[in-house]
Amino acid sequence: MKLPLIEDLRNWPVFKLSEHRKSFVNEVIKDVESQYEQLGSMELDQALSKTIFQERQRVKSNPWKADPPNENIFFKKLLKEYNENKESSISFQKNKESVHRLIHRYVEEISGSFNIATFLFARRILTRFFYVLFYKLNFNLLLRTKNLQSKLAKRMVVNGEIDLVRKIFPNNTVILVPTHSSNLDSILVGYMADAFAGLPAFTYGAGLNLYDSEFFAFFMNRLGAYRVDRRKKSPIYLHTLSTYSRLVAEKGVNTIFFPGGTRSRSGQVETKLKLGLLNSVLLAQRNLLMRNEPRKIVIVPVVIGYESVLEARSLIFQHLKLTGQEKFIVRERTSSFNEYVKFIFGIARKESKVYLTFGTPMDVFGNRLNENCESLNHLGSLVQLKDYFIREGNFILDSQRESIYTKELADAIIAQYKRYNLILPSHLTAYCAFNHFKLTHPGIDDIALVQLPEEEFFIPLSQFKDIFTKTLKRLIDLHNENKVMLSDYLLGASFDNLIEESVKAVGAFHNKKILAIENGNLVSDDLFGLYFYYNKLVNLESEIIER
Repeated sequence: MKLPLIEDLRNWPVFKLSEHRKSFVNEVIKDVESQYEQLGSMELDQALSKTIFQERQRVKSNPWKADPPNENIFFKKLLKEYNENKESSISFQKNKESVHRLIHRYVEEISGSFNIATFLFARRILTRFFYVLFYKLNFNLLLRTKNLQSKLAKRMVVNGEIDLVRKIFPNNTVILVPTHSSNLDSILVGYMADAFAGLPAFTYGAGLNLYDSEFFAFFMNRLGAYRVDRRKKSPIYLHTLSTYSRLVAEKGVNTIFFPGGTRSRSGQVETKLKLGLLNSVLLAQRNLLMRNEPRKIVIVPVVIGYESVLEARSLIFQHLKLTGQEKFIVRERTSSFNEYVKFIFGIARKESKVYLTFGTPMDVFGNRLNENCESLNHLGSLVQLKDYFIREGNFILDSQRESIYTKELADAIIAQYKRYNLILPSHLTAYCAFNHFKLTHPGIDDIALVQLPEEEFFIPLSQFKDIFTKTLKRLIDLHNENKVMLSDYLLGASFDNLIEESVKAVGAFHNKKILAIENGNLVSDDLFGLYFYYNKLVNLESEIIER
């Protein structure tokens, strides 16, 4: 556990932003409005009409409890005004007024706040929640929060380049970009960064669907979260969200956002990222440089490594339905009340771990940073960020060039996801088991394979040990070449203990056994769950096989 970088919570950037929330909201509104002021009549008309159409479709087809009140009435009225404005001689001005109202509505919807008392209360509650999740339920739950956190540090492990991140954290804006596989990720990353890495609280984008629960909405509204509605694809909303993200970064508020855009349904580490919010931090860095502000926007990829993902089974079903379409004929049945009870009691009786692995800090162009926060290119030479934005001695706005920079940043993040994808014994066991299952059923694709009866899956334990040993040796070679990260346990434990314990760890929370050892064979009661955990190492498959 690291000591806090900033002891006084009133000096945390997220709290300072919240103190001036009203003025910041007005600043965001003015910034977005100024951008739309520059559009011509036809461009503004297209943006407004497209937004109204898409929003009315969303309200009709996919309403949520967390939606702002009277949305249907609001957009119906906006459509009526838009149609009436077409016949007006001042339609351009009327459309501007409609766009301004939309921007006001969106900014108020997106903006959150940060309350210190709520944060301290949440810290105590989350410590106990995570203790129940990762430890067997016992009387330690009654310990003081600090004592409980010291025990949790053995189950919620922070590793990777955290010391370097802490060195460059002061006087810079840190953007954590984690992988995403669970609805727990936002609060888990925020909690672990605070409790075990000693970093001040981050603001973060929380999906609006999470606000359907009044309980969660109460906390997220006061813990620095800003709302992100992934149903909204309209240009004005996306522009407003991007501007909000950019201005938060310019203000020096450290942020968590998930560049994959949504949870990985397959279990794989992301290989494609959404570029919109990444582009916003690039623009924030340019604006800071134009104002001669020395603060850098620092991008830190983070890989979350669960031994067991609570939603694994439902996620893999969503993935298989999407990719398999008519080839995927199995339907997930609704869980009974007894199964929910069994699931909850199972969590209380089982233990698991999660790892938060910090990658190498980078600038917004993907150059690595040293402990002085200086940018270094691939040859180790110093890089001046101004040079990326200047042409003939002047700062130039070049959207095409900056879109290329954003793509290069995304590629650099993906490369770090691969490098810092900490391989746990449970990941390796699931990978070896399902990969062997594939090899023994040549010509059958993954969609068909997971639909086979579980009885067809069995591997003699002696044979599996041989497969496991060979694969681990390949990974150790890659680890020694600094191409992958292996957990200490993989590097040090005996094979017999390693396999037995990792079999128990794979999907420990699930009612069905992902893997088990029975009568000298490795068997499975849940091929869908096994496939989900197998996919954790799929992005390394070519290197593993090549060796």
